[in-house]
Amino acid sequence: MWLNRTDWRGAVAGATLPLIVAALAYGLMFATGIGHDSPAFAKLPFDPSGRISVVIWVVLFSFYGITRWFAWRHGDSGRRAAHLVEALMAWALLYTLIAGALSPFWLDVVNIGSLLFGIFVASQLVRISRFIAAWLVPTFLWKVLAVGLGLAPMLGLVWR
Repeated sequence: MWLNRTDWRGAVAGATLPLIVAALAYGLMFATGIGHDSPAFAKLPFDPSGRISVVIWVVLFSFYGITRWFAWRHGDSGRRAAHLVEALMAWALLYTLIAGALSPFWLDVVNIGSLLFGIFVASQLVRISRFIAAWLVPTFLWKVLAVGLGLAPMLGLVWR
């Protein structure tokens, strides 16, 4: 399989296939109206809609793909970590499907859970290589923003 090749073709496939799958999946969700409104942005003073979130996630899927490819190259422990990265990708798609149906409280809980799951995967990747784990940094920044937006009112931060 192209994704499991350890040469440059595997790297290209690792980066582009997740991006294409995410673009198709998110495009289908939007075409059917699923995930159109992102509740994560509801607390902001402007409404950028879920489209911005989708564009960001599609790009982030390339980072997931590269992370998976780098991990796959490190034997059995790397393959286990690669499967965890695949689980992160699957969760990102599922999250978009369910996020619009969640109350603000449950959305915050799910965002915190997502961040914790990502930290767990990163901890497994760090055991293999810090360089590999670093490829998840952009996704963490996005998840931290989502958690911060959700928890800001609880901390007394109000957008005006």
